Formats: sequence, structure tokens, C-alpha cells
Amino acid sequence: MDAFRQQVEMMATDMDQRRSELPQPPMAQFLETDIRTTTAVDGGWADLVLTSPPYANNFDYADATRLEMTFMGEVSGWGDLKPLRDKLIKSCSQQMARYEAEDVLENADELAPFRKEIKKTYMELNELRLTKGGRKSYHSMIVGYFHDMGRTWKQLRGMTSHGANVCFVVGDSAPYGVHVPVDRWLGEQALAAGFKNYKFEKVRDRNVKWKNRKHRVPLHEGRLWVQG
Repeated sequence: MDAFRQQVEMMATDMDQRRSELPQPPMAQFLETDIRTTTAVDGGWADLVLTSPPYANNFDYADATRLEMTFMGEVSGWGDLKPLRDKLIKSCSQQMARYEAEDVLENADELAPFRKEIKKTYMELNELRLTKGGRKSYHSMIVGYFHDMGRTWKQLRGMTSHGANVCFVVGDSAPYGVHVPVDRWLGEQALAAGFKNYKFEKVRDRNVKWKNRKHRVPLHEGRLWVQG
């Protein structure tokens, strides 16, 4: 509890410092909603969007909240995380039960900018999984991830003003060693949604440090900048 209190006090001090530097501090507003479907934000409202969306690397973001949610008394066991997992951007194989990936792959407009490429990735991952012990549904996960992110870009285009800037902190991935060009595909989705241009600024290399890594595909992480 002492460590928790110290962290909260540090964050509050940072916010007080920033507020003191602004002549007219804006009032923050928190909305518990879903970027893929929300109508809670007015059209053309935002001129800057900064976020770090989920990565397409099979990280279970629901499980990542387990410590905090247990601490706050919101969950008592693993099963309590399923309702939360069902709400999140699809980014791990545990979200793929009953997901109709092939139908989405063939028909979703959000995948149109790179449909031929993602089909190839889907088939390669589907074949590889049969040779692996866990048989992870990475093929479906990739489809679900980019379907959700494509819906996100469409919503963001309506919410952002002319000339708005959007910054996503993202990283590419390589499930079962199959490279997925996440930043490029997200950029192409942004263009298809009506944004003007995109560029990627690499911050660091990934998958180069540990000798026991599962594959040797070089990965990177950085900032995807998109202009409205």
C-alpha cells in the first residue's frame, strides 16, 4: 500500500506541475467507451490523438490487468477476466474462440488495402500451427486484430479535424516466425479511412537481445504518425 500511495502521489505531483504551467488548464473528461463503435465524441473534435494501442503479438492484455483488478477487488480468479477479454481489441489467441476469421478475411472492407498479403499470412500461419505443439490461432488473431484496427481508423477519421495529427506507438510482430508489417498495414488502413499521409519513426530494434528467442526475425518499435 505504501508503494501504491507513493506512485499515486508522484503522478498527482506531475499533473499539478503541468497544470501550473498552463494559463488556462483544460478540464479532462474520461469516457468509458469503445473506439470501434462509439458515438460519444463529436465529429471533427480532436486535433491530436496520442495512444499506444495493443500490439499484435499474442499478449493477453486482460491478464496484464489481473494484479491491479485483484488488488481493487474486481476479480477473484482467472475466469473473471473473460468478460474483459471479450471487450478488447483482438490481439491474442485466447480471444479467437468462435471468431469467423475466414468470413472477415474475405469480406471486411477494413482489410481491402492489403487483402492479398494478409490472406497469404493467414494461410502460412494456419499451416505452421499444425506443426506446433500449442497450435495457437495466430492466423485468426492477425485477421481479428487488423479488422478491429481498421474499424478504429474509420472512427478516428470522423472524430478528428482537418489537419489533425495521430500518433500510434506500435511494433511489428512475427508469430511463429512469420513477419507481420504492422506499421505499414496500419498506415494503409489510415489512408483508406480518409487520412492524408503517414510515416513511421523507428525508436528501437526488438528481438535482438535474448539468445533464447523463439525466432530470428528482426522487429522494431516506434511512432506511426498519421495526418488528417
